[in-house]
Amino acid sequence: MVGKSERKRKIAVEEVIIISAVLIAGLALQFFSGPFDKRFLAYPVNLVFLGLLALVFFMKKGAALSRMASGTLSVILLAAVTIAALWMGLVPGNMVKVSWPFVLLYLMLLVNLTAITALRLKSFSAKQIPFILNHVGLLVLLFSAGPGSADKSRFFMTVMEGSTEWRGEPSGTGKDAQVVELPLAIELVNFSMEEYPPKLGVVDKTTGEAMPLGKPHFFEGTLNAESQIARWEFRVDSIVDRPRYAPAAYVLATEIETGTVNEGWVTCGNYFQHFKILDLTENLCVAMTFPEPKSYTSNVKVYTPDGQVKAAEIEVNSPMTVGNWKIYQFSYDTQKGKDSEYSVFELVYDPWVIPLYIGFIMMLFGAITLFWKGGKK
Repeated sequence: MVGKSERKRKIAVEEVIIISAVLIAGLALQFFSGPFDKRFLAYPVNLVFLGLLALVFFMKKGAALSRMASGTLSVILLAAVTIAALWMGLVPGNMVKVSWPFVLLYLMLLVNLTAITALRLKSFSAKQIPFILNHVGLLVLLFSAGPGSADKSRFFMTVMEGSTEWRGEPSGTGKDAQVVELPLAIELVNFSMEEYPPKLGVVDKTTGEAMPLGKPHFFEGTLNAESQIARWEFRVDSIVDRPRYAPAAYVLATEIETGTVNEGWVTCGNYFQHFKILDLTENLCVAMTFPEPKSYTSNVKVYTPDGQVKAAEIEVNSPMTVGNWKIYQFSYDTQKGKDSEYSVFELVYDPWVIPLYIGFIMMLFGAITLFWKGGKK
């Protein structure tokens, strides 16, 4: 028993030494070559690495496979990767994800997880189904989120209303980016926007401070609590909000002490219409804020290489999925607002998204199977 315990401690020490050596090698690579470029793992390198992982399943059951599938090694690697993941999530602006030590530990974890799965498969029985489902699912998930993510790419596409576009600008390429042709085209049928009502406020011209009065469509009759601001009572006589024109409100402001009435149109203005304010005193005026966007939608048709045409409405946080592509509503002509004549879309290509979902589903079934079998006597 003592000899076996000493052997385990010796193996644990050796594994710690191996991991330390890998970390030192990673730090050296980081120092001499800079941050890790994930494009190094892009196709076909990630597929070659996947093939090497597959070879582990053909290894004979023995000391080599057992060492690769070491539980101690799993604990150390999982702890290291978990700490790194927590650091990435809690510390903004860190470079852990593109550091060589993290990448090498991540790849070691994939090898270890593959070896564990291979070892169990060589002594397969029905009782091991939950274990295999969980570990194979985790392996697929980690590979898709790791080496597989190197194939992920983003593009930005600007499409004029009533036009079709098939060229996109790669993300992260800067001002001198060259547009590239994409394997799908987007036709912008219509762009529409819903806005929050603009707000009126008393503005101090000397300081720029604003005292909000409320929203124009609430200005029916005399305001009470708000009217105590700057000793004025306010009433909106009419509101005009026409297409392509800035919203405007006819405001009547009565000074409580003197009964002096100032009245006139107030508008925030837009790309072709000047703003207007209503002066109250030399330093105070009534002004209107720009309407804030509530939601904006692009009605599109997407043309795929196989001749399919898919129609959809794309909103913020409600993307359109076409095969391995996701199309997000990214921006619009902020100067024209609801009169924007174009939409900017973000197109994300991720060929490993389906394997990623498969990994999640396998882990889910593994958990369900484990729970079900655990409840049986």
